[in-house]
Amino acid sequence: MIKSHKILGIFLVGLLFCCSTPGSKNLSNRNSDTSSINVNQAYKLIKENTTNPNFVILDVRKPDDFDKEHIASAINIDFKSDDFSTRLDSLDKSKTYLINCYGGFRSKNTMEMMEKRGFTKLYNMKGGIMKWRAKALPLSMDK
Repeated sequence: MIKSHKILGIFLVGLLFCCSTPGSKNLSNRNSDTSSINVNQAYKLIKENTTNPNFVILDVRKPDDFDKEHIASAINIDFKSDDFSTRLDSLDKSKTYLINCYGGFRSKNTMEMMEKRGFTKLYNMKGGIMKWRAKALPLSMDK
């Protein structure tokens, strides 16, 4: 009897450990589609959604950098701005977002922030505009 309780205890501790590791999805994220994708996958996703009004390219770099070059039809919300959180909260949670920055760090953080706010369809573009440019993928320039 004692032996079966010990085995059950070890099993429960193991189960708890497996379900709480950083790479695991919790139950509240079962219906989410959030991931980091490379620039080739991002380009394919953009091409597949060119006429989709529920697909948004979100660039979180500084406005000056965004104005110099960005992915066509992207919107800009500066990650370092004082109203960044407020502006994230104003976005439509039902839409799909492809998030990018210069190298992928701020966009990954943004994706995690948006996930905590209840956004469920999010893609972080690994490598950011730096990798996009290295692959000679198309960019728009405002100024």
